[in-house]
Amino acid sequence: MSHLEFIKKLYNGKNCYSDHMNDNEIELLHIPSGAEAIVSEMLKKGKIVFLTGNPGDGKTFIIKKIKNTVDINNLYIQTDLNNIDNYDNAAEDIIKCYQDKKPAIIAANEYPFFLLCKRIKEINQDIYSEIMTAKKSVTTYDTSNPLVGRIAVIDLNERNLLTPDNHLLDELLNRMVDMLSSEPIYDDSLKYNIKAMAIPEIRAQFVSLFELVASDCEHYAVRDILGAFSFTLTACVLEEFKGDFYFSALFEGSNELLKEIQRFDPILLTSPTLDEALWNGKITDGWYLGAPSKWPNDASFEDKVEEAVICFKNIKRKFYFENIDGQRLIQLQPDEVKRCTEIFISFDAQRKRIKERIIRSINKLFLPSSDDKKQLHIWTTHGYDTSLEVEVAISSKAVDSSDLELKMPRPADWLKGLEYVPNHLILKPKEGDTPVLILDVDFLRTLDAVEDGYPIGLLAPKYEQAAAMFLQQLDNNGYAEENDDGEVIIASRMKSYKKSVLIQDGKYGFEEEE
Repeated sequence: MSHLEFIKKLYNGKNCYSDHMNDNEIELLHIPSGAEAIVSEMLKKGKIVFLTGNPGDGKTFIIKKIKNTVDINNLYIQTDLNNIDNYDNAAEDIIKCYQDKKPAIIAANEYPFFLLCKRIKEINQDIYSEIMTAKKSVTTYDTSNPLVGRIAVIDLNERNLLTPDNHLLDELLNRMVDMLSSEPIYDDSLKYNIKAMAIPEIRAQFVSLFELVASDCEHYAVRDILGAFSFTLTACVLEEFKGDFYFSALFEGSNELLKEIQRFDPILLTSPTLDEALWNGKITDGWYLGAPSKWPNDASFEDKVEEAVICFKNIKRKFYFENIDGQRLIQLQPDEVKRCTEIFISFDAQRKRIKERIIRSINKLFLPSSDDKKQLHIWTTHGYDTSLEVEVAISSKAVDSSDLELKMPRPADWLKGLEYVPNHLILKPKEGDTPVLILDVDFLRTLDAVEDGYPIGLLAPKYEQAAAMFLQQLDNNGYAEENDDGEVIIASRMKSYKKSVLIQDGKYGFEEEE
């Protein structure tokens, strides 16, 4: 099989699975991961390692890459539980390894892992409990979480291989381009793609889009990454996408990663002055691979509007990657994406500021004009028609900010080196484990939009509902105290102002605040 055929089949094909690759092909497409060193270290210490994740997550890749460690230690190895019809033998083998203090490594997708654990539970409850404890301790909110016992569970779903700090994408792109370049190339579009990826500025723009996707803190399997690169480079030789250059193919694929990248398509970025110039062919300088030969205002498109629009899309994408001013478009990518990423990056250094911002944003969900970041008010709303936005919120109690804590998940101590990116924060009382408000990436972006004055009525209601439930649970569990002077805040959510009823010296007082 030629290198071109091999790479083509990585897209939505079985070539993404190392079971079908020889050692040379595995080496060429291997995505280095901290998981390899972690697994090797655990095995050297005599641990039983369960390597879990989704199909195409690289479990077999990792086992094959640490083959030397496996051979030296004469380990028990199970590379694919999907090939097992009866879990009895595997369960008994693992229990025997545990009792004989023999290391083992078992790769398993989620459901086979569940079935195996179920059988182990029937045979030995203690070992099953240790497996479950190890699985639950993969991430922690505490500062220290050492491995206890002889069993380790490494969940590859917790990896994020797209982050810029590990440079894996650039290395993988290099290898694919080298493979394609090592053979004669007869397709002009493929030649163009390979030439483009050799230009550092274009490559940087290309990789930056994958890093933008990483800001969603979602996990993408090795299969998704290999498939995305494969399609972008070689779609031009497929019948359906014949002649499509990389800057168009990148936004036309259908695997999970490419579908997410479509959110950041340059054609969605509005820049009227630039768009007009690109439509009229006014930007002729600064192109790394030459200016477009045909522009949307060409006379041949006079009665072909759809074709002119397609031409414009391709030119704008080409500009994004191949013009010296392409950075102008990158700067138009949504700010909330960058700000959400910064929360996780700066969490330890700015935890107090981040917590206060979140508290203020939750208050703004119910009273848009609120600027209170010192107290989280217990807001109550009443509505009889769920299809209508509730216009009034009332609060007579609050929880002081100092009584709440914000925490971020981290990998366990023994998983140091794993490519991990947290995908949520939790807000909870300092003195208790419940209630807990889980703030995932979408929730954090919603709160960020509220901070920027985005109309509450246009936001997804599920976040307001989650916040309201958390507030009610705080009150029910005794964490809330009545407002000073018995203040009752009546918030007009639509008009964004409040009225307060106060009790002072046994008398009611009224205040109104615009």
